[in-house]
Amino acid sequence: MVTYSCIEEKDLDQIIALYETYLNRGGYIRDTIRKEFHTDDYLGLKACDGGKLVGFFSGQGGIGFTYPHPELENEIREVAGDRKLYTPDGLLVLEAYRKKGVAKELVRRMKRALLSKKVALALVELWIYPDGSVPAQNPLRGIGEAVYQKKIPLFYKDLKKYNIKCPICGDDCRCGALIELLEVRGRDRNGGGYE
Repeated sequence: MVTYSCIEEKDLDQIIALYETYLNRGGYIRDTIRKEFHTDDYLGLKACDGGKLVGFFSGQGGIGFTYPHPELENEIREVAGDRKLYTPDGLLVLEAYRKKGVAKELVRRMKRALLSKKVALALVELWIYPDGSVPAQNPLRGIGEAVYQKKIPLFYKDLKKYNIKCPICGDDCRCGALIELLEVRGRDRNGGGYE
C-alpha cells in the first residue's frame, strides 16, 4: 500500500538518486536540492510502498528554474506582481506506480500545502522532450488553471555551463520548456473543496 508523508533529511540521498536518474544530474542539481531542503519555504512530499520510495514532489518558495534565466525571471515577477509565488519542482513517480493515482495524490497534497501557506501562484517548468511531448503537464494542472504560459525551445541549451546533464539528450540538451503560472485556488478541478 502506498503511503504519503513529508520528505525528511534522511530521504535526500534517495531523492537525489531518483532525480539524477530521471530528471537532471550533476553537482549543481545535488547542491540545489540540499540547499532548498534547508529553507523555510521548502515543501517536499514522498510516496512510499513499504520502505521503498516510489515517488516525490518537492519545491521552493519564489522562482526556481533548473538554472538561472534572468530575463524570464524578471518577466515572471512582473506578471506575478505582489502575489505569493512558489515553484513546484521534481514531480516524479516510478514507472511501475504510474497511472495508479500516485502523482494525482502527490499533487493534491501539494496543493493543500500551498493553500495553507497562502500561495497564490505556482510556477511550473515543464520539459518539452525532443519528440514534442510534455509528460508532467496533466498531473500538474491539478494545482490550478494556467494564467500565464510560454513555450521556450532549447530552454536547457546551457546545461553544460552548470555541469548538469539531461537524462534524455546528455550534454547537448535539445529539450524545450513550457513555463506556466498556475493559479492556486481552494477547490479542485471537479469543484470539490479542500479541508
